[in-house]
Amino acid sequence: MINDLRMEYLRRGTAGEELFWGGAIAFGEDSKRNILTDEFLSRVGGLSSYEVVKKYKRNFDERCPNPDYLKWMSYLDLHMRLPELLLMRVDKMSMATSVEARVPFLDHEFVELVMSISQSQKIPGLRTKHLLKQAVQGLIPDNIIHREKQGFRVPISQWFSDTLGLIAKQKLHDFCQRTDYFRWSTVSKLVHKQDELVWYLLNFVLWHELWIEGVSSEELIKFR
Repeated sequence: MINDLRMEYLRRGTAGEELFWGGAIAFGEDSKRNILTDEFLSRVGGLSSYEVVKKYKRNFDERCPNPDYLKWMSYLDLHMRLPELLLMRVDKMSMATSVEARVPFLDHEFVELVMSISQSQKIPGLRTKHLLKQAVQGLIPDNIIHREKQGFRVPISQWFSDTLGLIAKQKLHDFCQRTDYFRWSTVSKLVHKQDELVWYLLNFVLWHELWIEGVSSEELIKFR
């Protein structure tokens, strides 16, 4: 499957690359090459997202006196996923309702303390959020502390089964016709399956139309 990241981890391992590239990876390198056109790939040569990860890994190895793998994962996500994805969403929603969401977890002294704690203390027996759950024991009901993690997901599959699916198909088809980024033969299969990866492609197309092609926001999502 084009979105099977397990094969991507095998590819990274056999290529001698760092395995963890961040907590918000949608496409593996092989999947990207199936989607991107030969014309586009010829322009970027052999470059991959690993070029970005290597820089952070080098800095981490040079600066972390007591490295472990969980510290590396936290370090990379603090530099990439947190500012580019999580805070972008949280700040918009919290500021719109006059709520301060960054305190205390992003206080720099608190972050420094947490980064100094070893992996074995943070996740003994692979129990996630162990220290945080202990810290709030007795303050928050146990059924909340020990419930399964719940993400803030949006119902993409439901959206695609309605009008958004038609808009996405039209937008991606037209984009593939006028640019040389994506292969329609591959993208159309994702659209047909209503694969959630189409959501990422659609967002790229809308970004490109707005900021590169200069399409007005009013014209951006018109459906023909």
